[in-house]
Amino acid sequence: MTETKFMLESILRKIVSVAALFIGLGYLLPNIATVIMLNYSLSQHHIESSENVYMISGIILFIIASILLMAIGVFIILGGLQCFFGNVPGKIMFLGILLSSFYLLFLGTGSALILQETSWPILLLIASSILVMASAAVYMMPSFRLKFVACLLGILSGIFLATATSNSQILDLAFNWNVPFPGPFMSMAILEGLTIVLSSITALVYSVSGNGEKPVIPVFLSMVALVYGIGILVGSLVLSFNFLNLVWKAPWELALYGQPDWVLSTVVFWVASLGILEIGGILLILSACMGFIFATTHLSRL
Repeated sequence: MTETKFMLESILRKIVSVAALFIGLGYLLPNIATVIMLNYSLSQHHIESSENVYMISGIILFIIASILLMAIGVFIILGGLQCFFGNVPGKIMFLGILLSSFYLLFLGTGSALILQETSWPILLLIASSILVMASAAVYMMPSFRLKFVACLLGILSGIFLATATSNSQILDLAFNWNVPFPGPFMSMAILEGLTIVLSSITALVYSVSGNGEKPVIPVFLSMVALVYGIGILVGSLVLSFNFLNLVWKAPWELALYGQPDWVLSTVVFWVASLGILEIGGILLILSACMGFIFATTHLSRL
């Protein structure tokens, strides 16, 4: 039984590490295309009116947000490498969460500038970024009460994020392609919020159960991985098909009609790099299934 446990742990650790590698690359490479296209969109606007000034400012914040998401991808890759060698990437996870909160903050502020108004979904997006930041900081405190408060803040931030992204096409504001973009993290909007909620609940259970000494923790971690994996698989797949549809209709529809060939090539590269994220989603779903098997094996011994 012990040999089986070690074998399952080793297989699970390797799958999670490879999934982290693909997900990290899936955040890094597509956002290279995002930055290129945002810079192209920026070049189409000139400082000749107050509306254009707001638009330019918003696009610049979107570019900064995309660079932050690329940095998050690098941290995910580093975390996967640490996991491969059996280490818990606590500091990398904390820094990744902080970067994610700044990413959401820049997206929300940039959206408000582009729209030149502050709608309630934008307010919720900005509020969710602040709550994520506060939740990560408070959770690092040694007090259990503060950890409990941090988890409640995390749950609230997930609800805010899901509500905001389900009612506003944040990423389409700068492109105006009428493409149903997924959530900010290239996942299904509702599942992004659910992932944050489940992660907060998992963190609470982790604290209550004595820093993960009980076998129920792998169950919660597997649920988080399953929801997140399904979200990024479906979200990136839908976005890829929408981009391919744009390229296919480029000769006669306005979104990409008359654009330079390099713009079409960039969109095709965007589609191809999203395929890496889709592979990461599949591997994460597989790791979740392995996690459930591992948890079942562990629980059967009790």
